[in-house]
Amino acid sequence: MRTTTPRLLFLGVSLAAFAVACGGSDSKGQATTPVTSSTEPTEPTEPGGPDKAQDPVQPAEPVKPAEPPPPTYLHGKLVWFELVSSDPAKSKAFHADLLGWTVEPQEMAGMKFELAKAGGKEVATIRASEDKKVKSHWVPFVSVPDVDAAVGSIEQNKGKVVKAAMDVPDIGRFAVVSDPNGAEFAVFKSAKSDDPDTDQAKQGEFVWGENLTRSKKAQATALAFYPAAVGYVASSMDVVEGKKKSKYDMVSFNGPSGAAKPRAGIVPAKPAALGGQWLPWVAVDDVDATVGKVKGLKGKVVTKPHDIPGVGRAAVVSDPTGAPLGLLKAASPDEVKAAMDKAAADKAAPGDLDKKKDEKKAPEKAPTP
Repeated sequence: MRTTTPRLLFLGVSLAAFAVACGGSDSKGQATTPVTSSTEPTEPTEPGGPDKAQDPVQPAEPVKPAEPPPPTYLHGKLVWFELVSSDPAKSKAFHADLLGWTVEPQEMAGMKFELAKAGGKEVATIRASEDKKVKSHWVPFVSVPDVDAAVGSIEQNKGKVVKAAMDVPDIGRFAVVSDPNGAEFAVFKSAKSDDPDTDQAKQGEFVWGENLTRSKKAQATALAFYPAAVGYVASSMDVVEGKKKSKYDMVSFNGPSGAAKPRAGIVPAKPAALGGQWLPWVAVDDVDATVGKVKGLKGKVVTKPHDIPGVGRAAVVSDPTGAPLGLLKAASPDEVKAAMDKAAADKAAPGDLDKKKDEKKAPEKAPTP
């Protein structure tokens, strides 16, 4: 962060001595009053000379306070999560006990909600659903350069406006929208800077988000919608889980340097009933221990704890109202490197893999008598 402090500028006045020369006077004389005859009138002494008092130095210009640096934004980043719950009290109790969140009631701009903190850091809000028929779901807030422009682009690409754009004093401007598959999210321009990216997320802090789709067709729709409407770039990567190898689709956002930063995944929901919504992922210190508390808190285990090479240990659960939540214990740098090295080695030797496949397919020869 750079702070600019104005330099102090002192204004000074240089003094010049004035001497009046008289006829016949010695140019080397030091007197400041010319010599006169007794018959000539004496002229008044001119101001100046070495004994003249100096003018006071003008005071320095007042130091202006340093202006705060302009906000910095990470456009495309999921900068906030809000849980729209059919029963906020149940959701509050579940997440507080499961993740160690501190959840307190708040009111702002006429809106009442619960503010969740992880280790003192504000991470999410929980509010009541305005429509009792709507299932509990998470709404991620996507950082965008211009909320109104984003809303217009979303509507042009078959998205819908759920809540019109509005300003919240000292917070920013946002609008709640939905993609063509019905998954709600918000476009948001903060009044302050977006929180910087970190690889050291602590217990209870959000680390990722996934757009869950009900089918491959819906997935293709989402992969086309988010780049066109929000400005993302679609890409994919290979993921290995056990003996299975699959493609993981995601969306990235190009930063000031031009490098694409992955921001969210777009994946088929498992089970498909969870499709049409966003799934936030939160960091936990121990996935298995956290999952072990879910049933006692009247939640459900959707996906049991499992390892994802190069990513970490993961599980998916849901709160008593049905809102899904991903739990992740991120892999260590050594584990990530080992997974990358293995993937590179497998890619570098495709011939060996093809040979093994061919040997497996070839029928065994009958024994020679």
